[in-house]
Amino acid sequence: MRKPLIVTAAIVVFALLGPVPTEEQAESPVASYVGAKKCKVCHLEIFNSWERTKHAEALSALKGEDGKNPACLACHTTGFRRGGYDTEGSVADFAGIQCEACHGAGSLYSRSSVMRQPNLSEAFGLARVDSTTCVTCHNSKSPTFKGFAYEAGLLTGTHSRRRTRRH
Repeated sequence: MRKPLIVTAAIVVFALLGPVPTEEQAESPVASYVGAKKCKVCHLEIFNSWERTKHAEALSALKGEDGKNPACLACHTTGFRRGGYDTEGSVADFAGIQCEACHGAGSLYSRSSVMRQPNLSEAFGLARVDSTTCVTCHNSKSPTFKGFAYEAGLLTGTHSRRRTRRH
């Protein structure tokens, strides 16, 4: 009686996780945005920490016409006009500066079977984040730019850095 239950459980787990893709499979597909709620499933601590940051509320910081200005939306949303935030739809799922704004569109690397393997997750598009990632938005093109301190921003601007950094 116990053996069929174990077999059924294994089939369900395999169906949910799917087979582990190879690095060769990472060469051709195009990634799409999945939204922070997908990341939250495995990264709850990071998600909860991020929710309390200015990045999470970046879209609501835009006032008046800035809320429709593509130059502003490119930095205050996730995946603007690239399959993420779109003023015609997908607004709630990609509002603010979410995980994928820095780490890249996650449809290919977000599976747990891929994320458990750092080299594979990077092959599938998980971007390493450093100061050059941040200065794509934190720069003199922004009308509110007052300089940017990367190390200080790590402590308050993105998400908790109290745990061991893995990226």
